[in-house]
Amino acid sequence: MLIPALFTDRIDASLEQWTDAREISADDLSDLLLFILHGKAILVNSGHKLDGFQVRQRNGQQLLTVKVHEGDTPLVAFITAATTTGCVRRLLSLWESDRMPWVRDRYPWI
Repeated sequence: MLIPALFTDRIDASLEQWTDAREISADDLSDLLLFILHGKAILVNSGHKLDGFQVRQRNGQQLLTVKVHEGDTPLVAFITAATTTGCVRRLLSLWESDRMPWVRDRYPWI
């Protein structure tokens, strides 16, 4: 699924003057902003309703859990990486390449 240019253009425009990469690079900040600010709208464009997400530390890695509904079917994806930002980067990469590891959610949020 391609992320609509409407969202990426907004983020790119807001980061044009970003020069301070002491804490986070412009690319990482772009990924985080895209997911946090526009993740719900991006998922809706493909027929998914975002129920929520959480990040937990697990065995020295971060685990990002994303829960959605596709129609009446609850789905969940688990993304791991060394950092939270890495999880978000992987999620967006998997999303754009149509390789999101959605599985039926046995414990959907109410």
